[in-house]
Amino acid sequence: SLLYTIKFELGMSSSEDETNDPSPPPSLTTESPAARRLRSLKRSCHSSSDDMMTTEGRQSARAPRAVRARLSGSTGWSSSSREGSPVSGGKSGERRRRRSGEKRRERRRSGEKARGVRVRGVARGEGKTLSADEKASEGKEHKRTPSFVLDHPFMHHARTSSYAMYQQSVDIARNTISELDLPASSWCGFFACCMLAVTLGEMVKVNNAQTTPYMDEVFHVRQTQHYCAGNWTVWDPKITTLPGLYLLSALIAHCASYIFKKPSTHWCSLEKLRFVNIVMSVLIFLVMYTLFRKLSRRLKDDPGLGIQPIHRTCCMMNSLVLTCFPLLYFYNLLYYTDVGSVLFVMASYSCSIRGHHFKSAMLGVISVIFRQTNIIWVGFTAGTVAISDIENRGLFQYCDDFVSQVEIAYHVILQNLWHYIKLLMPYLVVLAGFVIFVIVNKGIVVGDRNAHTAVLHFPQFLYFILFLTAFSFPHMVQRLRYSHLTVLYYVFKPVHVLLFFLSAVLALYFFKYEHPYLLADNRHYTFYVWRKILNRTDSTMYMLLPLCFYTFMNMVAQLSTVHSKFFTLLYFVCCAAQMVPQGLLEFRYYLIPYLLYRLHVPQHSWVVLFLELCQYTLINLLTVKVFLNKTFDWENTDELTPNPQRFMW
Repeated sequence: SLLYTIKFELGMSSSEDETNDPSPPPSLTTESPAARRLRSLKRSCHSSSDDMMTTEGRQSARAPRAVRARLSGSTGWSSSSREGSPVSGGKSGERRRRRSGEKRRERRRSGEKARGVRVRGVARGEGKTLSADEKASEGKEHKRTPSFVLDHPFMHHARTSSYAMYQQSVDIARNTISELDLPASSWCGFFACCMLAVTLGEMVKVNNAQTTPYMDEVFHVRQTQHYCAGNWTVWDPKITTLPGLYLLSALIAHCASYIFKKPSTHWCSLEKLRFVNIVMSVLIFLVMYTLFRKLSRRLKDDPGLGIQPIHRTCCMMNSLVLTCFPLLYFYNLLYYTDVGSVLFVMASYSCSIRGHHFKSAMLGVISVIFRQTNIIWVGFTAGTVAISDIENRGLFQYCDDFVSQVEIAYHVILQNLWHYIKLLMPYLVVLAGFVIFVIVNKGIVVGDRNAHTAVLHFPQFLYFILFLTAFSFPHMVQRLRYSHLTVLYYVFKPVHVLLFFLSAVLALYFFKYEHPYLLADNRHYTFYVWRKILNRTDSTMYMLLPLCFYTFMNMVAQLSTVHSKFFTLLYFVCCAAQMVPQGLLEFRYYLIPYLLYRLHVPQHSWVVLFLELCQYTLINLLTVKVFLNKTFDWENTDELTPNPQRFMW
């Protein structure tokens, strides 16, 4: 900058500086001392250039390219020269710069043509070449365009950063695609979209065929419409569950009325309330996929279990199969509490597996508000948290005996009691709150207490085993190749076999119970299952005990292989706690126990998964068709049970 300023003050022409002669120009030999001072400044600057280029800073290299070219062109001196001689000439330097500029423009044009970018009015992908006049005019135009902004270090840093971000995005996309089994994932997504489309179509058919609330929908819809209208103090004494479903639907209706400026009662029609369960079924699919992925990672991190981890695509297929489970699918089409109950129980369990215990406890509270018996699965979640903590200590790896594992768990919890109290505090608060609710309410149900009294109905567990055998038939057939090992195992342990059959016979003989609703309502499938199969003769259930024993032993073997025996005991205790007090034979009570069992025994075989999906789809289509087309009339009806009557689960 100093040299350029001195030159400007002296009024030196560019032709005098752009000479090929390394010796000083003749005009400067008789110049004033100021000119000689300029010459000495050139030498001093050049002599210090070697030192500057060898230092860490490299000040000349840091300068913008346009500034360096301007200095070297104006003074006839190259700032990047290492030999101390002037440049070979201004004209040759200008030619080199022009050629390099033309090369850059040519590369840019070729890259733009390859990407299909418009080049000077040429359409995308046409590849039109420029004429000589156009090239000359383009060169002149480019020569007049200042390049200082494009060559600024900030712009260079921006281009470099953008390219780095682009490369990083490409690497992430490539890694994601490589990790995904794209063809299989596409098929799973295709099946999921097809099932959603079919479900929406079936819902439209149900809404057109059954335009009024059916069965328990009469109570649920009416109570929800009271809340949508702002009547928060109205309560139907026939409702036995807490108002979780009604509060959620009313909240959605009030939010929709605020957004769309329509009254909240507009969003509480029967069709819109039934659509709430469709939305929750989609969320169930996502929660199931999260659970399968997390449980698969646990199996992958612990190779001592001897179970291969399932791929994420297989997790997606397992989630799709469970979402299409017949009972869950059928109640998606109606306004019942079962879908919301399943959603919040599974969401609570998913949060506990990921370590979010406070969120898990809050979701457990919501699940209890949907159905009071879900408090058992809050306790199950707390138990799995404690068992996982004990398993992480590595104490269960040294013993496979059930009694030894129970002793280890007892001593570990006793020695670290304060640690487990702090760990399980959110769940303990929920359990304590429910105990207070039962004491204040003087029972679990909030309405129709006479028809929902707690009894000791031990055969419920046997009915559940038969239910699981029917709906997991492909899994049980697959387990037949290991049946000889099961038989040999229990041949040498006859005490287990004797204990199972003895307890089953005693349960069927002393604790068999027939609920009045089971014998009076012929609209449920359980009415026909009870009359035609389970209670066809007095000895029918006794003849089915070997099948129950086979299924039960397979359940124990599968759960004990994947998880610890302590976890298996916890699962069966929670299942018995939910089923045994129920006097009514109702398949809906088996929904969450079956889903949890299926969740902890993931299927790896695509053939079994496909057969299971086909089985569920066939049952779903059949039950919906029967509900829509096979109707009958009752002689004595009222406003709560208008004709026609339909068959349902």
